[in-house]
Parts: sequence; structure tokens; C-alpha cells
Amino acid sequence: MKKKVGLILLAAMILVLYIPSGCPAFAVSAPHIIIDGEIWLLSDQGGRLFLLPDTYYAKIDNMDNDFYYITFNGISGKVEKNLVSTIGYHTQADGTMQELRIDSQFYDFKTIALKSAMDGAAEEILLPVSESFIFLGEYPLTEMWYCIRYNDKIGYIKAARTTVPNIQIPVFVPENASPDNTGDNPESDAPGTEFDKAPLIRVLIIAGLCVPAIILIFLLFKPQKPKKRRYYYDE
Repeated sequence: MKKKVGLILLAAMILVLYIPSGCPAFAVSAPHIIIDGEIWLLSDQGGRLFLLPDTYYAKIDNMDNDFYYITFNGISGKVEKNLVSTIGYHTQADGTMQELRIDSQFYDFKTIALKSAMDGAAEEILLPVSESFIFLGEYPLTEMWYCIRYNDKIGYIKAARTTVPNIQIPVFVPENASPDNTGDNPESDAPGTEFDKAPLIRVLIIAGLCVPAIILIFLLFKPQKPKKRRYYYDE
């Protein structure tokens, strides 16, 4: 009896310890837009905020019939649906924010005026030349402007007035969902490859668990030969 109880407990431990940890876990993808070509981030009113960087992803927060609503570099806006394609992405997409400063040739001034908007009437925002600010995106016209954030204010400055007049934005390289996949295998980058491996892994895990379980069941219910009883008589 004690032997059977021990085998039952052993089987329970195998099921509890190995089944949850043995199942493959895959990151859940969220819908993102793929920025390809000249794509503008628009305000809720439809005004242009800045040009989104080519090759980058941006998570979709919401959508309607005509627009995807996204947040990029901490700025919420929308893009036209017919200009972008979408993809599932499992992690936080990189942004392109950089810390910049005013070029030293303008240090004779105390402040430089920023535009609060590039189209329509815009109030001026005064930026001290000694302060740093955050690059958010480009606004190309006949000359390049930058959309920047200074403290809690968003404004625009000519790129030529900054320490980085020709900003370099690296190509975005999406993170691979499976750490086992490498660029050496062309098939590893095919969409859905890591998910296609899941059924085989599950089969192997289940098979590995079933074999000891079958052995335990056999041992539990194996017919026991009756023990020969010995009778002792007092002579």
C-alpha cells in the first residue's frame, strides 16, 4: 500500500512540475504600422507634426475608417491607413529621440524663438541657448526644421541652429521573436516559422511525459501475486 501511495505522489509531482514549464512560451504580438517612405505623423486636427523615420515600427493604439492612431517618440497622432502596411510585433519598437543643443555660434543670444506650429498661426516659444532639448522628428521644407521638445513644450527650430544640422537616423532592425533564430538560416526569418515549430515541441514534451506515466500506471495496477501465508502451530 505504501508503495502505491508513493508512486501516485511521484506521478502527481511530474505532472505539476513539468507540464507548465515544458510548454513553449511565445511573445504575444501587437499590431504596428510599418513606416515606409514619406509618412507624416498628423495631429488630431490633421496638421503635420513631423515626418516619421523610414523603416521604423509604431504600435497602433486605436483606429477608425481612415486613420491609425499611434504614439511615436512620446507624441500621439495619426497616420493615413492607405499609406502604411501593418505587422505584428512582440516588443516595444525603438524611437529616434536624441538630445541636442543650440550651436555655439548663437551663444551671443540669451534665447532662440521656436515656432509652436509650422502651419497656420503659431506662437513663439523661447528656448535658452544654454539649455538642451529633445529631437522628435524632421519637418523638411526648403530648409530642414526639427520638431523638438523643451521641458513640456513642443516646438520647431531650424536644423542649422543646432549642434547636429544633419541628423543621422539609423535603420530600424526589428527584434527577432525567437532567441534561437539567427540570420544564418534564411528560413528562420520567414513569417510564422517559430510558431510552426510549436506543435512538434509539444508532441515531444507530451511523449516524454507519457512514457513515465504509462510505466507508473502499469506499476500501480500490476497484478500482485498473493503471498504464501505461513501458519505456525504451537506444538
